[in-house]
Amino acid sequence: RRSSDLVRDQPWSEEGLTIMTRLSKAILVSAAFLTSALGANAEPANSALLDDAKSFMKSYATDLQIGNRDAVSNRYDARGAYFVGQGKKTFMTVEQIKKTYQESWKPPASFAWSDLSYEVIGNNAVVVVGGFDLGISDKKALHFSYSALLVRSDGNLRIRLEDESPLPPQPASTGDAANDRK
Repeated sequence: RRSSDLVRDQPWSEEGLTIMTRLSKAILVSAAFLTSALGANAEPANSALLDDAKSFMKSYATDLQIGNRDAVSNRYDARGAYFVGQGKKTFMTVEQIKKTYQESWKPPASFAWSDLSYEVIGNNAVVVVGGFDLGISDKKALHFSYSALLVRSDGNLRIRLEDESPLPPQPASTGDAANDRK
């Protein structure tokens, strides 16, 4: 039967449901086959890109921990980068990024990524999401949510977009556990 014949049938009729079930199964089998076939070819490339992204983030943390201003500023895309968060979006050229890291950035007392997740979104792009703890002194650290778009440029991953948002302040405890849960 043609699909135009299905439109005339009542979708709740037994015959209509049988045809729709067969059609749905055929679509699912076709989609599974295509996904499998395409995924099999893309998996090694995605795996290598994922490994590169994990390595990039690990060495990025090291550069931040030791305060390597040049290495940190060189992690951004040569076209510049977008910085988003807290309702704002700012684009900075690579020159502006380098100037910021050289003149006003203060290395943290400590730095550690937390719960990073990676999503390969193309042959040369990975989204990274998670968080980090930024030590502002030996005894105090702030927690931030983090997301970034890493793109491959000249064979290396670079940051094209970055969001670093601090957790909102927690309300002060009243000392009454039942009241604090409200």
